[in-house]
Amino acid sequence: MTPPGAAGAQAFGPVLDAVLRQSRRRIVARLAGRLGLAHLALAEDALQTACLRALAHWPAQGTPGNPAGWLYRVARHEALDALRVAGRHVPWPDDDRALDDEVAAGGAAAAWALAPADATRLAGELDDDELALLFACCHPALTTAQQVALALRLLTGLELLPMARVLLCTEAALAQRLARGREALAAVAGGPAGRWAVPAGAELPPRRDAVLSVLALAFHAGARARSRGEAAQVPLCWEAIRLARALAAHPAVAHAEADALAAMLLLHGARLTGAVDEAGEPVPLPGQARDRWDAGLVRLGLAHLQAAQRADRLSRWHLLAAVAAEHATASDAQATRWPVIVQCYETLLRLDDTAAPRLSHAIALAEAGDAAVALQQLQALAPTLPPALAAHALAARARACERLGQRDEAVRCLHQAAGCAQHAADARLLQRRALALQLA
Repeated sequence: MTPPGAAGAQAFGPVLDAVLRQSRRRIVARLAGRLGLAHLALAEDALQTACLRALAHWPAQGTPGNPAGWLYRVARHEALDALRVAGRHVPWPDDDRALDDEVAAGGAAAAWALAPADATRLAGELDDDELALLFACCHPALTTAQQVALALRLLTGLELLPMARVLLCTEAALAQRLARGREALAAVAGGPAGRWAVPAGAELPPRRDAVLSVLALAFHAGARARSRGEAAQVPLCWEAIRLARALAAHPAVAHAEADALAAMLLLHGARLTGAVDEAGEPVPLPGQARDRWDAGLVRLGLAHLQAAQRADRLSRWHLLAAVAAEHATASDAQATRWPVIVQCYETLLRLDDTAAPRLSHAIALAEAGDAAVALQQLQALAPTLPPALAAHALAARARACERLGQRDEAVRCLHQAAGCAQHAADARLLQRRALALQLA
């Protein structure tokens, strides 16, 4: 036991936060796998109660040697007690053991991404608790929006507001989506004891696209946090990569689209080291030092992209991975082949005509030399954009105006973008861009 400090419960809040960032997903997945999907909300509530118990006990007793295992055991006890009070019995496996306190940050996290999939652990059906739970949450009885929201919540543990921003919806809509998703999942959770079974065989492929979307969104959430100097969420990026690679290697669901997703995440992950400067401020892609990128992750991403070429048709993941590869392999920002990226987005729009790819297409058009066309598209797109994309669209409009020589309008758009940015770091970046244009 670590000797308790004198600061009291408040000092243990950061300790508990660190444990949860590292182990929350595994704890919830382990609990849900044993309680059953009908009791998914109970698993989450039990962990929350265990956290409150930790804040009450750790200051007096010291931090346990295995804090993740401590939280798991307390949460398990709370959940089983709640079921007994309700007159329900869930048989618990005799060989259940507490979770190991693995390190999930820094270099060890990157090592997860680079380590080859464990052939014995992933042989046959899925037995990785987290990956199995993702597939279970993506049950066809749920709408796609419910599947993605529920699985993303379990994987990331994000609060409603940052999660709603990632999903481009309101907090109220997300809360309703999660509640209905849990209800729908509880209604279809079967088995004599309400326990869940890992989806198997033909049940797995139809759920694959939702799982791929969840992993992409989880990575995006971590990468956004990194660009804003919030290192605490960066392990989400490595965990998404680890699970994507495990998915690509699993014999039941190995598919070219999984390789394409793994390629995209690895190529984006390679740039994380250049996404912020020494002061923790975000650095836009054109200004990032290429020698700060992780060359090993680039090579691994390109290998997954090569493996993805076995597909008989292009998916959105293939196209997004191809865009990431263009950025990752360009010797510098000026060498980026923007016409190729424009072609990728034009093909993607035939598969997905939603706001985000349309915005990306317009940005690529401006960089490829069609700034006037890009500006027209951005103006047409503006009324349909969700609030989470408003600042990005205004920044893109500023770039198009800059390329057309409309400097004053570009500065105005940047100031407007800073005003509606959803994070202070983003607002500071936009203000710096505006100032640079004014002084140029």
